[in-house]
Amino acid sequence: MLLLCLLGGVWSGGVRADEAPRFEVRSAYLEPRDGVMYLDATLELGLSATALEALHDGVPVTLTLECQLRRTRRLVPDQSLAELEQRWRLQYHALSDRWLVTHLNTGLQTSWPSQAAALEHLGRVRNVPIIDEPLLRKDGRYEASLRMTVEVGGLPDSLKMLMFWVQWKRSTDWYTWTVRP
Repeated sequence: MLLLCLLGGVWSGGVRADEAPRFEVRSAYLEPRDGVMYLDATLELGLSATALEALHDGVPVTLTLECQLRRTRRLVPDQSLAELEQRWRLQYHALSDRWLVTHLNTGLQTSWPSQAAALEHLGRVRNVPIIDEPLLRKDGRYEASLRMTVEVGGLPDSLKMLMFWVQWKRSTDWYTWTVRP
């Protein structure tokens, strides 16, 4: 019960929708290089008050980037060609006073002097291979979609359910664009 009261005090309140910082995909494109289509994207990752408080209290947040590539067709359903999920964990390391970003797909960890620098790094997605270019027909119509989700981690789901007023997860809208091979 004491833990619940403490957590309620730490994460009380919340951010109204009109006060929430920008959390969106600003731009994204696929570029062919050396026979592979690579994703480059720029995101604005303004975290919610809940996520910021959690980070400062030592609770990590997980960021998930989802990318989908589809062949669009007129009379039959679209064909999914590629789906990609990249995940990172962001956490504050109080002892070193550094922000740690761990790429959960590869295990690669980087260290940043400020939260702003870590979020800027996470917001610049570069050179992520999506699909081999020969798999795309030159006369085909293709559409790609991208979104980012941030989720406060480290707490059991049962505790999150008890604190239903807190925004534990936030996603950007799907950013969709036409791809020309």
